Amino acid sequence: MESDEKVIEKLNLHHVGSFQDSLISRKESIEETIELLKVEESYSKNINLFNRTTNLYRSTQEVLNPLRESMIRNSCFTHVEILHKSSSLGLPYQIFAKHKNGQEIFFDGLSYRIKTEIKQDKFKLNDINKLAGYPNREDNVVRDLESSLREVLPNLPEMTYSMYSFYTCYVGDWEMLGITNKGQAQLHLSVNDENIVTLTALKYSKVGKEYDLFIGDEKAILEMNSHHLFYIREYERFSNHIDHLRSKIEQASSCASDTMYDITKSFLKFVPKYNSWNKSKPQIRKMYSIKKKISKYNLLSETLQKIVKNNSATRNAPKQIWFEEEPDSEWMQSYWCSNFFHAELDNNEIKNLNSEPSKPLFSFSVDEVCNKVELLNKEVDRTINEIRDLLSAIQTEFSMYAVWLAIGAVIVSVLFGLISSSLQ
Repeated sequence: MESDEKVIEKLNLHHVGSFQDSLISRKESIEETIELLKVEESYSKNINLFNRTTNLYRSTQEVLNPLRESMIRNSCFTHVEILHKSSSLGLPYQIFAKHKNGQEIFFDGLSYRIKTEIKQDKFKLNDINKLAGYPNREDNVVRDLESSLREVLPNLPEMTYSMYSFYTCYVGDWEMLGITNKGQAQLHLSVNDENIVTLTALKYSKVGKEYDLFIGDEKAILEMNSHHLFYIREYERFSNHIDHLRSKIEQASSCASDTMYDITKSFLKFVPKYNSWNKSKPQIRKMYSIKKKISKYNLLSETLQKIVKNNSATRNAPKQIWFEEEPDSEWMQSYWCSNFFHAELDNNEIKNLNSEPSKPLFSFSVDEVCNKVELLNKEVDRTINEIRDLLSAIQTEFSMYAVWLAIGAVIVSVLFGLISSSLQ
């Protein structure tokens, strides 16, 4: 089938992303989540601990209202309201705002989404570069949202938001593209815009710049990509938590080194030695507390690696079970699904279609967590060995003092006996 007979429709440009700090508080600490990991034959329960977005975070009108008021005061937005409508992450409430440049933005407290309609009528696949092309970022809209968000979150760092720009379109007949789609899979095409020339050095240049086009169910595509961007931030929180533990290990190591130095001083420095040893005791307790939980962090690494190995993505489904909360049809729950199938658009033909789903966009964040877990293991083992050496040194040092004290006591006793005998 010729490429000019391949017809698609509903071409839209999207920008999704998140900020470094979230407007919604996590209901469960990172440490509490890690504690829930269990050693078992199947990873299914552990894996499901990492797709509980709407269980761990909940948007409400009360949470979003301070930001809505801030955005109303912001002259960059011409209209602001809170919608009781499920977001791409499955949260039940989100802010909808119109920017002065005509763009519309949605923000649920965790992630934002901007949509621009390009062409809703049918068009030929070989016209995609004429209609789309490498997308321009909507940084001005996001920065204006960020300025309002900073009024609610004063410590929000500036210019630390993420942004992923991509196109979506719909195809009614997959067979027309030469593809059989039996499982509602979504297709990710890499498209090269040859109108862009990139200078890579003084003597070299590169013609063309790739951008992403997703073909399939727009709602599903937005849910999957929004979760991908959210997971990048979420796993960054795990990474930061491990860094916090590593800083504690560094403190314990430094304290052990200081105490090891102090106990090698002369006997006359006995009191400073004893004080230094007392300072090390709390650090040693912290160290062994981390050592006790290290298996949980290894499980964390193994579970996240399993998610990436499965080429997983996340979609939303209606919530089935309600406990104390009132039923809300807009409050969704997430579930794992297969990630996008990747192919390339080359000379207006779909080529190099992978037989397996591609790696999730958040895989590099998983790699960072796993690398830090590996460092955590090494640093724990190293510091534990340092502490053992310290304990051995202290035992030897204080044992010598006990011996000398015992010898001194014997000498005093003998002298006291001799003096008593001479007096008699």
